[in-house]
Amino acid sequence: MFDDGEYEEAIEFWKHQLRNGCPPYMITFTVLVELVCRYCGSGRAMEVLDDVAVEGCYPDIVTYNSLVNYNCRRGKLDDVAVEGCYPDIVTYNSLVNFNCRRGTLEDVALVIKHILSHGAELNTVTYNTLLHSLCSHGYWDEVDEILSIMYETSCCSPTVITYNILINGLCKAGLLSRAIDFFYQMVEQRCSPDIVTYNTILGAMSKEGMVDEAMVLLGLLRKTRCCSPGLITYNSVIDGLARKGMMEKALELYNQMVGDGVSPDDITRRSLIYGFCRANLVEEAGQVLKETSDRGHGIRGSTYRLVIQGLCKKGEMEMAVQVVEIMLTSGRKPDESIYNAIVKGVEEMGMGSEAGELRKKLRQWKLLREV
Repeated sequence: MFDDGEYEEAIEFWKHQLRNGCPPYMITFTVLVELVCRYCGSGRAMEVLDDVAVEGCYPDIVTYNSLVNYNCRRGKLDDVAVEGCYPDIVTYNSLVNFNCRRGTLEDVALVIKHILSHGAELNTVTYNTLLHSLCSHGYWDEVDEILSIMYETSCCSPTVITYNILINGLCKAGLLSRAIDFFYQMVEQRCSPDIVTYNTILGAMSKEGMVDEAMVLLGLLRKTRCCSPGLITYNSVIDGLARKGMMEKALELYNQMVGDGVSPDDITRRSLIYGFCRANLVEEAGQVLKETSDRGHGIRGSTYRLVIQGLCKKGEMEMAVQVVEIMLTSGRKPDESIYNAIVKGVEEMGMGSEAGELRKKLRQWKLLREV
């Protein structure tokens, strides 16, 4: 009925059921409240709660939490107190998350104080929510305080999610050294890193040029039983090696990747092509580009341009023309700068007549304009 827009009819149906002595299961009642929130807003949901209370049906904590969650997700928290229904840690976690996302850490402190004063205990979800907010704001001293509390609390020891929040926050803040410390700390605490942990650290290491360290960590990952390197893992390290001009190692890792059954994507190949061009190995770049095209994979126009210009500078005119042909057959039309670069390259090789003939053909094909 809700999907058909018959909101009020659906609500009246529920009331009719109650009046006829057929109270719904509580989980069904919770679904009703969630649907009213979604389609009619929290104000109407509160009215429904009042109406059904008159009929003797009262919400439990699960229903109450649905209402709190709805308001929190929409950035507004009206007075959703329900008489005879007291908040639990799920409710409080919704409030903590709501205020953390708003950045109102003073209100977060008040919620925490309220939790403790009512005899409830924080759980791992509460701590992780707090840590995520503190990391995003760069409050590292407060992060250390929260961690100390977690270490001292036997029921809320840091989990892999906790460490991933910390490591990701530190990497984003450029504090890679400390992120690495946390990685080894979690291993010492017998908390196994997952692929998210490895990918975060490897990505940051590669961007910082710490490719030797990244290779060591990748080797460690390959030996673990809990997870295996994936496409993102290999792409991060291959890109790092290519940026440093270590193309032999990049190719070795590429072959290892294929051997492990991980299919390279456009990002992998683009990293290799750009790396070869930076290392002045444009013939190898052209070969990768050709293989990529043969397999039917898409290539950016800027990648073609980089390879063609590099080949022209090295005098590899025949291969440059082949790359242009690949570009044309793939449906991409190079701009005039590409054709001019090829003609100029032929001229600089002392082949004036050949350059003139090539220019003439390009104009006949309407790929170059008459000057």
